[in-house]
Amino acid sequence: MNKSKRIGMKLSRGFFAVVYAWLSLVVMCVAGPASAQPPSPAPSSAPSSTTTPTTSTPASLAISTMFSPLDVPQRKTMGLLQRNFLEMAGGDEGELEVALVIDGTNSMSAELAGVRGSIDRMLEDLRRFRKGQVRASIVVYRDYGSPSGEVSIVLPTFTADKATIDKAVESLQPESGEPFFHELPDVGLHTAITQLPWSDSPDVVKWVMLFADAPPYSVTFRDAKFPGAHRRFTNELLVSLARKRGIQINCILCTSSDDNVQPYQQVVDQTREFMSELASQSSGVMLDLSYPAIQTALIEAGKRPEIQYAKLAPINEFDLAAARRADSPVAATDDGSAAAPTNVSIAVVPHEPIEGIRFDPDRSSVQVATAIRHRFARLPGVRVVSTVDIQRQLRRLRAEGMTETQAIRGLAGRLRADYVVWGSVVPQTQQVQTAAYRRRDGEAVIQVAFDGDYGQVANVILTAASKDPSRDPVLTRLANLAIGSASKAMLQSPIAETAATSSELLAALESLEQSLAFAGDSDESIQLLKTAEASARAAVEAEPRNPLGHWLLSNVAFNQAMRDYQRGALDEAKARMAQMKSSLRRAYRDRAAIQATSLVEEIAGDHALLVDRNVEDAISHYKQLIDLAMPSASQLRGHWMLAGIYAGDWGVPDAFADLDQSRRHVIEILANWPDSPEGQQLKQWLRWDDASGRTEHDYLPTIHVQMSKWDEV
Repeated sequence: MNKSKRIGMKLSRGFFAVVYAWLSLVVMCVAGPASAQPPSPAPSSAPSSTTTPTTSTPASLAISTMFSPLDVPQRKTMGLLQRNFLEMAGGDEGELEVALVIDGTNSMSAELAGVRGSIDRMLEDLRRFRKGQVRASIVVYRDYGSPSGEVSIVLPTFTADKATIDKAVESLQPESGEPFFHELPDVGLHTAITQLPWSDSPDVVKWVMLFADAPPYSVTFRDAKFPGAHRRFTNELLVSLARKRGIQINCILCTSSDDNVQPYQQVVDQTREFMSELASQSSGVMLDLSYPAIQTALIEAGKRPEIQYAKLAPINEFDLAAARRADSPVAATDDGSAAAPTNVSIAVVPHEPIEGIRFDPDRSSVQVATAIRHRFARLPGVRVVSTVDIQRQLRRLRAEGMTETQAIRGLAGRLRADYVVWGSVVPQTQQVQTAAYRRRDGEAVIQVAFDGDYGQVANVILTAASKDPSRDPVLTRLANLAIGSASKAMLQSPIAETAATSSELLAALESLEQSLAFAGDSDESIQLLKTAEASARAAVEAEPRNPLGHWLLSNVAFNQAMRDYQRGALDEAKARMAQMKSSLRRAYRDRAAIQATSLVEEIAGDHALLVDRNVEDAISHYKQLIDLAMPSASQLRGHWMLAGIYAGDWGVPDAFADLDQSRRHVIEILANWPDSPEGQQLKQWLRWDDASGRTEHDYLPTIHVQMSKWDEV
């Protein structure tokens, strides 16, 4: 029975997307083509856990996420703001003193409760970032006429003792005062800056974090009824005092209680201006929670489940250099001729005119590219460029007004692709005309025409290359290695029994891959996953024992389950995971039809880990994938899964945890696949700093522990 590819579950990405699923896209070829990756691991293990605050307000959610590389919300605005906080946290070796200056008036009653429930989480995240001790102190200011006075130093010393901090935090209670609505944040700040026992050591980093919903009085305000209600300390004085002590002032503009909406909106610009000046003049950061879009992003972020982390030893550029492999596109023999290609990079473009290229998965021109790309990706030594990267660069090239010839060569350069495969599909006959263009000179070194199953086009290209070594020695060498090895069966096998089923599989494959370029909760991702699911279901209805169709369904279900899990819809997520395991079993059942050893190992490893729960067996299969003779995508997949298993994710028993091994596999990915979605995700989580060449946050998050233990429903 003719079978085909598979796409693995992958990390959904987007601008500043923090994807909580270790999903890594790969396409598996069954009885033939492909390349991909199934449910990938979130390396992690037992150490510290995070807790979601019991009272979820914008301020509490901001505190709970601002120093967590995992939890930064996906929306651009919030991502940008929170990136600033992450960068400020840094990986500094020194100690950190944090004075929390909190508005304790009644208008902050809801936010105060949220802050109270989230401070512990914030300090815990900071401790993971910092090499030195993190100590906190707390100052609460109120208003003129408050029963407890205008200001209280709730925690008068800087301490790292959790019990002491928790006790002080629990004492925070809102009080009313007069007049209304301006308050005394200047008094709270002045008290924190001048009366707390800040360290005199220049090696200690010092922060004030101001939480407030209202501005100070204007310098001209006076009211005989309330003689104490006036501006005490100017911005200039506060900034000057902070600078002299080396203190950064960071401000969080909070929301106000529901019955204060009108006065809050009347003065919010004043509050924003006050905080912005203090933060900018003291090298601090401001987070403005008054915007609805930011509040929505925070609410979504707050739905995430509890996370645990595994602590790895720091990673630096020397570690990567030791693991980095030679990246020359061709290894030369002693006589100067081309040897086996290593890291040959190929970009496959939809086969239609450059100026009008569209990436709709059901288009013939796109399906040709999908079939070629994922066949090539299963060859050892070949790296294929993702559809997303091609689409992004094509958009830029078209905007620059380049001709087709210029665009193809420019595309090769920008994508660092050694070859670009591009051509056309004749509308009436569906005949494919394609060529491989060389980056070095833009020449079409191989040109072929083919009328038949699109899955055969890659084989036709390589067959033509093998017959004419004078055209391009590198492609000829690659072709001879592929055609004369076990890859030959993979290249020649059809992906389905009929052209109609083949088209459905290619549409599902392309839809799934494209969906992973967007944030998991985005409209684009949701719709593309629905398209992938519909096409894959149509394929398995036509050919019930086609493992590619079932594999695609398992990947779609996993991505959908992760989205449901992250938004707190646990019943829906459990149902999706049951669907995933059912489809994975069916793909595994027919694995004998697979012609590529790497794909057999991948499916077997996933089945052992996710269905049989046989971790030892899974490790054995994944270790086979990291052999240098395996395709590049399979090696990446193996390192990714082993990093997660050894870190303790997927609910594996403690006996399998080995953080040194996890770190080794992380280093392999960062060294040899730094631009892959997996590499980019690791850089984000570990806060890789290009300038210093090291990680600043040495913790990997556990993401799949709970999901992996769900029974089928």
